[in-house]
Amino acid sequence: MNLTLEVQTVNQRAYERLCGLILSGQLAYGSRLDERVLAERLGISRTPIREAIAKLGNEGIVEYRPYQGSYVRTFSAAQIEDLFDVRKELEALAVSQATKNAAEKDFERIQDAIDRCHAALDDRNLALFEEMDQLFHQLIARLSGNQTLIDCLERLGIQIQLARHSANMAPNLPERTQQDRNQILDLMRRRDGKAASKMMRQHIDQARRSVLEQIRADA
Repeated sequence: MNLTLEVQTVNQRAYERLCGLILSGQLAYGSRLDERVLAERLGISRTPIREAIAKLGNEGIVEYRPYQGSYVRTFSAAQIEDLFDVRKELEALAVSQATKNAAEKDFERIQDAIDRCHAALDDRNLALFEEMDQLFHQLIARLSGNQTLIDCLERLGIQIQLARHSANMAPNLPERTQQDRNQILDLMRRRDGKAASKMMRQHIDQARRSVLEQIRADA
């Protein structure tokens, strides 16, 4: 194997595994990232771990504290407000455009993601629930056909996942949002982009409120 490609593969694996630990909550918010401990835990050398931490820092998931080291990011209430304000408008635009572009087969794919999302919730499989919830939003974004919009949502993606995980830890939030997805899809099928956008905004605002409640409860 080409040495450069091999290094890239190891670095990507380290990044993906570190992401998984953070997004699953195995590395808690605010916890210190010790390169040596993580390298031993993941069975990877310290260099790709260091690269992964640096990449996560650029993505706003890890924060560096002078003289202390790198830590899993915590969100302030103001940062959550900012993140969800942007996310809400981007996703509302995405669902409006997707409603115009989607074919029946696309609606079927979204329905399948919703069904799997809700089945995971019934099974109390939070990891799969979050994966399918993410897929639901990704499918809609891709159907918008707006590459700039898709790129913006992808750049925000991991921060949104981290904040969404915090929201999903709030009591009963996943159950409270369960009907939203089917309602959004129903409005898309009716080609009512305006109503689908309004429902998407409500869906995201509910998640925002739950994250803020969680932050205040933990304060």
